[in-house]
This record gives sequence, structure tokens and C-alpha cells, in this order.
Amino acid sequence: MSVASSDVPHPQFAACVAAETETVEAILGRHHDIDATSSLSPMQLRRVLLFVDQNLDDDLSLATLAAVAGLSPSHFARRFKAALGEAPHRYVLTRRVNGAKRLLLETEIPLAEVAAAAGFSSQAHLTGIFGRAVGMPPGAYRTRRNQCRAFLMAGGAKENFNKAA
Repeated sequence: MSVASSDVPHPQFAACVAAETETVEAILGRHHDIDATSSLSPMQLRRVLLFVDQNLDDDLSLATLAAVAGLSPSHFARRFKAALGEAPHRYVLTRRVNGAKRLLLETEIPLAEVAAAAGFSSQAHLTGIFGRAVGMPPGAYRTRRNQCRAFLMAGGAKENFNKAA
């Protein structure tokens, strides 16, 4: 099967996607010096973080995440916060925004489907959380992505996009 040149992502655009989203490995890399006596063990933390990323559209309640770590909900919440410096709910919302960013950057699916796939209860919920986290609503984020892609395809350099916009 041949791929049209417009379907192949521009190398700089692929770099933009990578820069706009964060992997679990990057998060774990920042927290390599975890004190296992007061926080989750590295294995528990990895298991929970991967579970969150693989199940964004499912129930990610405190009880569910605690069960993945093999701890009671209250014990898990304290240890999770000690490991990452943020509450489990805040982390889940951050990862859902990250998942929505990736979908907005890589697909053309409607915003309501982006919201559902990233685990938000509605498009309005996505718009509110995303807007607070990113500084613009998801539709504007996608529009900005389209402008960046057009600029790069016209021969512009990623570093000059903000100057040209």
C-alpha cells in the first residue's frame, strides 16, 4: 500500500507531537530516587502509571488504582502523593489531558470522541479541564496544530512558527 506524501508526518511535526505529550517512562525517569518506605515501590508505581495510560477511558477511581497497587485506598493515596508529589486524581486528569492532546495532534476524530477516548465524561468536561491545563480549548489546539502542519509543509521551520503566526 502506498502512502501519499501528505499522509506522512513531517519530521518536525512528529517532534512537536513528542514535545507536547509525555510518556510514562519520562515520568518515571524524573522520579527515580523514590523512597520506598514512604511511597510506592518503583514496581508499584510503574504498574499504576501504565494501568492509567492503558485505561484512560475506564473507571480510574482511587479504589481501582489502589487495587492495582495492592493497597487500601487511603494508604495508596498517601504513598502515591509521596511518590509523584500530586494526588492520584490530579495525575489521572493530567494523563487524560495528555491523551486528548495526542488524539488532537494525530487524528481528526470529533471532539466528543476525543473526550470519550481520553476518559472525560463529556465534551464540555474535556473543554473545561483541557482549557485550564493547556491555556486554550481543544478546538483551538487542533486549529493551531493544523496551522503548524501547513507552515511546516510549506517549508517553514518549527522554531519560526510562532514568529510567523
